[in-house]
Amino acid sequence: MLTEAEKNELLLAQHEMIERLVARISELESLVGTPRKTSRNSHIPPSKDDFGKRGGKGGKPKAGKRPRNCSRGRQLVG
Repeated sequence: MLTEAEKNELLLAQHEMIERLVARISELESLVGTPRKTSRNSHIPPSKDDFGKRGGKGGKPKAGKRPRNCSRGRQLVG
């Protein structure tokens, strides 16, 4: 069982934590509508843009690689 002084101390600590959390929530809510920073809308270099870092296949083939040719030439008549 908590004493009155311990209860008051606990309530004060909870109140301070709630005030900090409310301030943080308001700060995050203000950031929701802002666009992501890219090289087009800020001073960061294009190499820091993460458009192509999602992985997976697709896009242009690597330089020097050619797609495999499935046709091997003319059909033999026999």
